[in-house]
Amino acid sequence: MSRLSIARTGLALCLLALAAMSQEFRATISGRVFDPTGGVVPNAKVTAVNTATNETSTATTDSTGTYSIPFLRPGTYKVTVQAEGFKQFNRENVVLEVGRIFPLDVTLEVGMVTESVNVTAEVAVLETQTASRAAVVTQRQVAEMPLNSRNPFMLGAMMSGVTFRGAAIWQRPFDNGAIAEWSVNGGRQSNNEFLMDGAPNNGQAGGNNIAYVPIVDAVQEFSVQQNSYDAQYGKTGGGIFNVVLKSGTNEFHATGWEFMRRKALDANTYQNNAVGAPRPDHTLDQYGFQLEGPLYMPKLLRKDGNVRLFYLGSFENYREKWPQFLQNSYPEPEMREGDFSKLVAADGRPITIYNPYAYTLVGGDPQRQPFPGNIIPKSMISPVAAAVTKYMPLPNAKTPGVRYSTLNNLNPQYAAKDKFYNLILKFDWNFGQNHRAFVRHASNDRTEDRSVNNLDNKIGTDGQQPFQRINDAYVIDWVWTATPTTVLNVRGSYNRFIEKGFGRANEGFDLTSLGLPASLINQLPTPRYFGRWEFPGYSSLGRYQSINITNNYNLMSNLTKIWRGHTMKMGLDLRRIHFIQQNTGNILYFQGQTQWTQRLWNQAEPTAGDSYASFLIGGVTGSVNIPLYPFNRQWYAAPYFQDDWKVTRRLTLNLGLRWDYNGPPDEKWNRLNRGFNPSAPSPVAKQIPASMLALYPNLANLTGGLEFVGVGGNPRIAARRDLNNWQPRIGAAYQLASKLVMRGGYGLYFMNPNNDFLKFAGFSENTPMVNSEDGGRTLVSNTLLTNPYPGGIKFPAGAAGGYNTFLGRDTSWFNPNFWTPRVHQFSFGFQYLLTGNSTIDVSYVGSRTVGANDERAFNIPPLSFRKQCNLLEGGSPAYCNETIPNPFKGIEAFRGTTHFTADRLTRYQLNRPFPQFSGDMIMQGLNTSKIWYNSLQINYNHRVGRDLTLLWNYTLSKMVERWGYADPFENKPQQGLYFNDRPHYFKFNTVYDLPIGRGKKFGGNMGRLADALIGGWTISTYTQWGSGEPNNLPANAIMLRDPRTIGGDWNGKVDWKRHQIVGWNPCVLRMFDDGRVVPQPFSIARGCSPTDFSQ
Repeated sequence: MSRLSIARTGLALCLLALAAMSQEFRATISGRVFDPTGGVVPNAKVTAVNTATNETSTATTDSTGTYSIPFLRPGTYKVTVQAEGFKQFNRENVVLEVGRIFPLDVTLEVGMVTESVNVTAEVAVLETQTASRAAVVTQRQVAEMPLNSRNPFMLGAMMSGVTFRGAAIWQRPFDNGAIAEWSVNGGRQSNNEFLMDGAPNNGQAGGNNIAYVPIVDAVQEFSVQQNSYDAQYGKTGGGIFNVVLKSGTNEFHATGWEFMRRKALDANTYQNNAVGAPRPDHTLDQYGFQLEGPLYMPKLLRKDGNVRLFYLGSFENYREKWPQFLQNSYPEPEMREGDFSKLVAADGRPITIYNPYAYTLVGGDPQRQPFPGNIIPKSMISPVAAAVTKYMPLPNAKTPGVRYSTLNNLNPQYAAKDKFYNLILKFDWNFGQNHRAFVRHASNDRTEDRSVNNLDNKIGTDGQQPFQRINDAYVIDWVWTATPTTVLNVRGSYNRFIEKGFGRANEGFDLTSLGLPASLINQLPTPRYFGRWEFPGYSSLGRYQSINITNNYNLMSNLTKIWRGHTMKMGLDLRRIHFIQQNTGNILYFQGQTQWTQRLWNQAEPTAGDSYASFLIGGVTGSVNIPLYPFNRQWYAAPYFQDDWKVTRRLTLNLGLRWDYNGPPDEKWNRLNRGFNPSAPSPVAKQIPASMLALYPNLANLTGGLEFVGVGGNPRIAARRDLNNWQPRIGAAYQLASKLVMRGGYGLYFMNPNNDFLKFAGFSENTPMVNSEDGGRTLVSNTLLTNPYPGGIKFPAGAAGGYNTFLGRDTSWFNPNFWTPRVHQFSFGFQYLLTGNSTIDVSYVGSRTVGANDERAFNIPPLSFRKQCNLLEGGSPAYCNETIPNPFKGIEAFRGTTHFTADRLTRYQLNRPFPQFSGDMIMQGLNTSKIWYNSLQINYNHRVGRDLTLLWNYTLSKMVERWGYADPFENKPQQGLYFNDRPHYFKFNTVYDLPIGRGKKFGGNMGRLADALIGGWTISTYTQWGSGEPNNLPANAIMLRDPRTIGGDWNGKVDWKRHQIVGWNPCVLRMFDDGRVVPQPFSIARGCSPTDFSQ
């Protein structure tokens, strides 16, 4: 074969692939045409006319009398059927819903074509041609349902098997993360596919957010496909949320609205009532307008022409000032001078501040001496700490019943601000009966201004000042009816979602003005910020920036062919996703540590130590982070074939096969990890001194290190390509009687792993502050703030660091052998037509999630060693906490870590499998998690024209998850009820037009003014009742108390021994290394409460 022939063949195959597939949002009319004897009628012409736009679509029955008219916009249609020798059949009020197949079998009567048979009643329709299960919210319900903040996606909560897990207060159209937290029929939370006009509408930022939320008035219909046995759908571990926007119609329409909230309409908050504060100001205005209709141009676009253009423009503005009672904690004025003499706990007992540089050794451990009078000498106060303190607000209140200097800065009248606009422009073209197209642009922009530490847009602010979410979405779609039995649809889309937040007032700050060395500051990336300063128990200062950008490019198409009773679709869903991260993290970070002003170095006491006091004398921890701004890229491709086969007049089979390639991401410049190699020889093994190898001979064979993409033969992607993602789909619908259909199906889906793969160790660099060289017993110097990094800071070595990357620190990685988790979905049930206007569906619905992402600790000592540290196993914690000589001290690869500077490390650390790394080292991407879901779902749907709509359902379910490990070394997985398990759920939705007004039952002849006042009212309600979620064992319970302890009190009169206690709450009990367990004194300051002592 010549090169030209090969090229032509390849081009033809590419075009064939593109001439197929989209995740279709429009409706289909499908059925068969029969004669009076039950014989099929071939070559009958079937025409569907959209009554709002006069848009006309046609099809011709094949040799089996089968026809199908796909790609019909949701709305109301008139259907006619014509055949030689038969009367014309007319069916009015055919209501098509998003993504639905409207079954319409027609029996023609013998007669002249000029004669007609008319059917006008709107009746409920049984699902006789598909086993898929989907719930649709009609345009009327979208418009009339009470929606907080007018977010149409929240209508998904009305569906059976659908549970919303986001915060109830974050349902606004710009709360893109919270409103994506849905679980559908046992699927994992936030693992659903969101579509708008059939185009992808997911944002990678945050994991799997909704990118764009449309204006309610511009929504035609909304659906949730809970079980789809159609191979054109994929990339979900739960359901598919599909929103269809309106199109312009033959008539011009203009709509305006204003939704408002004011202080007078709100109840006061619990916090304000508790302190006697009045209701804060709350103002919300959500207003907008919408224009839609036909567009005419002389000679080009005529009202009666073949080429017609319709438009829709919708705009909404959102302005809100919402109350946020700020309760902050800042040091009292005298404390800023070092005077802690007034510092007391909530119960009035004084809190003593100890000097970390004045101590005596008791059994080898330091016991510190208190500062005389609880006052830190001014000569010991760090000038950096004094400079930072100047940016703290002063206290303005006293809150009784709390620790001194706590909740002393109140602003009950503070209001956060939100500004948001939303815009939709859509144009629909009809080019005769064979060509239709639409173009749509949608954009919105949210800006939040909210402080959390009462430094409103001032240096040191912490909060969202500002926080922005910006969307731009474009779609172009074309439908071509090539023949009466062949239809092609092609769609391209682009969506850009930007999420960014920072404290603008902190940007450009001169850090040397705080007394920090210029040699350090000049090494930090720009722009430079105020830094991040934390003091546990007090409010924090400073905030850095975070920016995430998602670009989603998508090409879809669909080729539909009708042949001998088969409606066949074939296609390809092709996507290119860019996820760009510009998150600085905390570039310069400091935290005051209470432990440095406690009496004991390894034991917290409720009346000893204070984080701010430690900060004043330089008792801090901290780090310098040199960030990475990665440019992540990912391919997704999914060809499929679907055949909806009308086997007999009663039986329809849905047969499909889909293959997903959800490619692991790469990074534009190869700045990405590819797992951890536990057997790779560690380069530092040869640098360990011989004297240390004599103590630790096992270190001569030290192994383990991080791997990188594009290095050492590794491919550029983060994990292996999973090429075995075949997804069979099979369903059947059998009409047992005229009013009863039996439906069942099975479908295999593959979840979207989202951002799980992305690990960048070595490409950003974090230099931790070294504040102790003996495991935390003593503080190295009181110059930690003025010279925090005397050894300098580290800069990313990238892949050049090899197996020395991240030595001396904790890290995590993603399993490079990960395979895409799969979800088996299945259902079986019956649908019955109760009356001409209502149906009831009773179904068993289940799912099995297999191989979901799990994680486990990879660097903990073996169980045999850990038993020696466990009192309950006869061991002693002191054995593991004991420090022994550090074999890694001074080795350059460990610079900037405790491994580099400390003389000794704990025995626990040196008995880890990879002692050159600290921490437990979490391995992610284990395909070991599972979810089992079983349910009974009952749905009742009742519609009477536009007067009454009822959507009621009940779900009885159980959801069990296997996730996590009781002990990683023993491979004991944890299994129990999923946190989202809700055994019972009742949901009731009602929309009722009151029969009052012109043309209604009551007041049918009233005047226009009266009608405007009392006519046309609608009552809509939505109620849901569900059983509670499972609860974890209470953290404040004392478990398995020995009977001999009964009768004791909390003042230490009972000698609690370790063999008598299996578990304890540190708020209630304290265990010493020798096994003694004694009651703790009551202290709110330690995060305890009276309920801790009542269990």
